Amino acid sequence: LLVGAGDLIGASEFASAVQNDQPTIDMFNALGLDASAVGNHEFDKGWADLRDRVIGPAGSRNAQWDYLGANVYAKGTHDPVLPEYATYDVGDVKVAVIGAVTEETRSLVSPGGISDLDFGDPVDAVNRVAGELSDGNAANGEADVIMASFHAGATQGVGSSYATEVAKGGEFAKMASLDPQVDVIFNGHTHQAYTWDAPVPGDPTRTRPIIQTGQYGDNVGQVQLTIDPVTKAVTAYSAR
Repeated sequence: LLVGAGDLIGASEFASAVQNDQPTIDMFNALGLDASAVGNHEFDKGWADLRDRVIGPAGSRNAQWDYLGANVYAKGTHDPVLPEYATYDVGDVKVAVIGAVTEETRSLVSPGGISDLDFGDPVDAVNRVAGELSDGNAANGEADVIMASFHAGATQGVGSSYATEVAKGGEFAKMASLDPQVDVIFNGHTHQAYTWDAPVPGDPTRTRPIIQTGQYGDNVGQVQLTIDPVTKAVTAYSAR
């Protein structure tokens, strides 16, 4: 699967910006991007532009990937206006990707363009959806492997450590309390590069990868999972 962590469009170089980032959308379509969390820059031209032009209506989609935002709600509600997650069959393994964007988005883009939206706590939203995807109730979705893509991350990568960044508090620190059913954590937004092993709450024997790849396409992150063919549990991983 090819997964993004938001800010795929907006704040872009002139050749793309002058064409409303259509060249960038075309590129990601050609690459076969499967899913991405929305970032704050996806809302630079407002929610209507993201919904109606960038994503486009059903049956005539522009961006061919799944743009995800589990914590992006209709104003005054907890009703998500974007898909919270998407699932993919990789062989006989069902993989879910949940997306969420920094709660700070409300202060990072023009308020007029997002007046119909609320941005909730991203970790709370991912925990809610991960719980539904692992509760044994097929009616609200189920997955063997769960990945979380956050347009949020640590304030420093190279030269720091997971424990140091968690100690600073904030959205990144709260990711330490992510549902144990989340197997992989992708980050964005803070333009840092890191690949760390994050402890899994309640299980001192397990870690899971948390990765951010810098900025402006500097790097591609790769996570490889080993899956037990019977239980569908993740038994090992590598990340770089």
